Amino acid sequence: MATEHATPCAVCGANVYREHVDSGVARYENGKLMCKHCVNEYEKAHDAGGGAAAVAFEPIALEAHEHAPRRNRDERIHGVSTATLGLAKAWDENRFKRRVDPKSAGATRCRTFHSKLSEAAIDFMTNQINEWLDENENIVVKFSSSTIGLFEGKHTDPNIIITLFY
Repeated sequence: MATEHATPCAVCGANVYREHVDSGVARYENGKLMCKHCVNEYEKAHDAGGGAAAVAFEPIALEAHEHAPRRNRDERIHGVSTATLGLAKAWDENRFKRRVDPKSAGATRCRTFHSKLSEAAIDFMTNQINEWLDENENIVVKFSSSTIGLFEGKHTDPNIIITLFY
């Protein structure tokens, strides 16, 4: 008989099983695994108007390495918007240096699409892929891969992830 492995909640120590995380009952908040009770308390604190200040988490401390190279200002992490994420309307081929070669056997670039696992969402993603291919007639898909994985957002949902190599 196989035994399930439980991971303790980072707040109260209760057992959290993988099925709880998969169903969205338990989840990670700020890098900490929380059971369903602690998630409820966390959400109550945030919904009460206290926002992020209502629940105090310790700040992340960064270690200074004396041999680490100094970083340029451009290497810092910047905010992400729909324009930087590469959504269908914001995709810009001109920002890449390598030329697309439709006659080559190998791929030069890739583009990834994802969708929740519902019929309407997959239809929308299919339309996105087809519109993108129609708008870029010089693209010849050389290889593709697909997988199912969890995407974290407001809720952790399983998504189909399709990468087209061209």
